Amino acid sequence: MFVLKNAWSALMHHLWRTLSIVIVAALIASASLFGLAVRQANTAAHGTAYASQQVSAVIRPSAATMAKRNGADPAWTKNYLSWNDYTTYATAAQTAQLQFTYSFTESLPVRQSASFTAIPGSAKPDPKATGGELTLRSFYTKDAAAANDLGTYKIVAGKQLDYAGQDKTGVLVSQQVAARNKLKVGSELKVGDPSDAAKSYAFKVRGIYSYTGDAPKGYGSDAKLAKDNRENVLYSSYYAFGSNGFESSTAKNWSVPDLNIMFQVSGVSDYNKFVKIVKAAKLPSTHTVSSPSLEAYNRKIAPLGSLNTKTDLLLYIAWIAGAVLLLALVGLAMRKRRDEISTALIVGVTKPRIGWQLMLEALLPTLLGLAIGMLAGGFGTKPLGTALLKGSDLGAGTINLNAGIIWKVLGLGLCACLALGIIASLRALLLRTGNLFEARKEATR
Repeated sequence: MFVLKNAWSALMHHLWRTLSIVIVAALIASASLFGLAVRQANTAAHGTAYASQQVSAVIRPSAATMAKRNGADPAWTKNYLSWNDYTTYATAAQTAQLQFTYSFTESLPVRQSASFTAIPGSAKPDPKATGGELTLRSFYTKDAAAANDLGTYKIVAGKQLDYAGQDKTGVLVSQQVAARNKLKVGSELKVGDPSDAAKSYAFKVRGIYSYTGDAPKGYGSDAKLAKDNRENVLYSSYYAFGSNGFESSTAKNWSVPDLNIMFQVSGVSDYNKFVKIVKAAKLPSTHTVSSPSLEAYNRKIAPLGSLNTKTDLLLYIAWIAGAVLLLALVGLAMRKRRDEISTALIVGVTKPRIGWQLMLEALLPTLLGLAIGMLAGGFGTKPLGTALLKGSDLGAGTINLNAGIIWKVLGLGLCACLALGIIASLRALLLRTGNLFEARKEATR
């Protein structure tokens, strides 16, 4: 009790130094909890979560090919892949015993009518050259709709597409086109055939949609051709598309549907295997294999990776700077204690007892700081992580603590506190006693 009283008295005598030790220790502990939680979340996002997800794979024209695209040249359809092409790739994957499921999208331009017009583009070529001012796009399943390269959308009025039913006329129209043509759910509309201006098709508005994100470059209000503006896209089920005769093996020019099959495989390793298989099956140099789901996932976790880079740097700074500061503060506390220690030894206090007092002077504030930092980090890590990732697609619980991190920080913190205590006690234990009386005499002159 006497040793504890003396240690407490020394700490209160230099209150500013004691508080500094508490604050530094607390900051190191709380920063460690948060930094390690961010590191763990980032490791999981780029590790097991990344590798085990269902991966979509699509075969599309490369960027170099798309740079040459001319939407007013019907010969462009020669770049489309056919059912026979996709069958070749699917057969190669099956031969390699790669398991997959699939869905697909088919699109082609259609002409506006006197009663149903598109949002105009900056260029206004003859519909004979473009196939029309609108685009009709069909989805085989909701998975194909979710992978829409023009962006995901939500229904703001009416119903979603019926992928399993036999609705021949139901289509989704954009809010902008609906407003332009004064359409509502249930309204009828007519569009013209891309190759035959005298032929028309009747549809009914099943739902009105709005996109949930920004348009890809060249497919929004910046589109030169009206049919390339994604607001001019009519979405239908595959049944409606096929029932109206748009899928024809004898079609030519813009009447040839643009077929895009999306394959789904289990995991990134299977996706990488699929890419190799397709390339080995003589994929044209004009096309490339990509994964919309992986690209979307990487965009989703990019804010977490950026935050991890910053917190990792701050974490190392906190550990190094914190260790230096604590050593300096503890060293300052032990400075000019020779006379005090000498007097205590002269009056009969043993070195171990003095060393224990000095150890307590280092242990008490660092342990208090550790406790405060653990509490602050424990309660603050999740809300701080949520605040820093606000605006991203990551969930609120992405950055969280678990028992492993808590015990790791607590264990290392206790070891650091003990090490500082031992360093402080050495001031007494290593003091040479041979010239204590001479030092005392000099001090009293």
